[in-house]
Amino acid sequence: MPIWDVFGKRKADDEFEWAGSIKASDLEMALVLARETHFRHKEGVAYALRRRGEQDLHVAAYGGEELGGVTDRSYRRQEAYAGVGRKHREVSRLLAGRGLVIDRPRPSAGRLAATQGKDG
Repeated sequence: MPIWDVFGKRKADDEFEWAGSIKASDLEMALVLARETHFRHKEGVAYALRRRGEQDLHVAAYGGEELGGVTDRSYRRQEAYAGVGRKHREVSRLLAGRGLVIDRPRPSAGRLAATQGKDG
């Protein structure tokens, strides 16, 4: 199976830099695999492939806004959780305004496991 070298650009004015290699049977499959394995977290604005041993550089048709795969994987990155504490406080404030307040402390972690063990 042919080996394809993957090149990517982080910014539009950057040159293509080597990002890794993949194995794929043809160019079409190599383009899909490269996008999903090397650029699924929106790490660049463009990518291209070169079959090892050849000189032709095949630039992918996907634009920067399309890179990143078909699934939102932002939960894998720390910045996806920015502001969670603020949102939690806001929701707690809104619920308290409606009279929905948790007025007991959270149970200890061991208490839940002990309770489940007794019931069976």
